[in-house]
This record gives sequence, structure tokens and C-alpha cells, in this order.
Amino acid sequence: MTGFFPAISLCFALALSTGIGVALAGGPHPPADLVRLEREVSLKMAHARDEGYTDAARRKTLGDAQAVDAEAEKAMANGEFERAENDFLKVKVLLHDLGL
Repeated sequence: MTGFFPAISLCFALALSTGIGVALAGGPHPPADLVRLEREVSLKMAHARDEGYTDAARRKTLGDAQAVDAEAEKAMANGEFERAENDFLKVKVLLHDLGL
């Protein structure tokens, strides 16, 4: 029995280092371009929140951007990469309208 547990650990490590690990880890990974887009949008969203907009129009635009960003994050987590990309691009446009 002493050799059983190290063998299981070795098999598990090998499975994670191969394609089987992708299936166990939650499915396909997002494309690198989408990850970069998500990071860019996240940084701009943080900056927009820090701005502390006081006028109603800008607050509404920021609220819309936050709602679309949340949907994009959900789509990305669900593996809906095309939808996530479209939503992140919508967020970028809304943030551009805020001057970011």
C-alpha cells in the first residue's frame, strides 16, 4: 500500500500536464487576444470608477458599461468567447464616450 499513493499522485500530475488537465480544469482557455482585451477593459473600468462622475449622463454611461462588463465576464467564464469579445468591445465604446 505504500507505493499506491505516490503512483496516484504521479498519474494525477501527468493528467494535469496533458490535455486531460484542460477538461478537469474547467474547459477551454480563452484566446490570448481576448485575455488582453479583458485586462485593458478592466483597467479602464477601474479608472472610470475612480473618476467619480457627478453628472447624470456620465453616471448612466458608467452604469451601462458596468452592466455590459459583467455580462462579458460571465460569457468569458462560460466559454462563450465570441460573445465576451463583443461585449468587451461595447464596454470600450462606452468608456471612450466617457473620455477614457
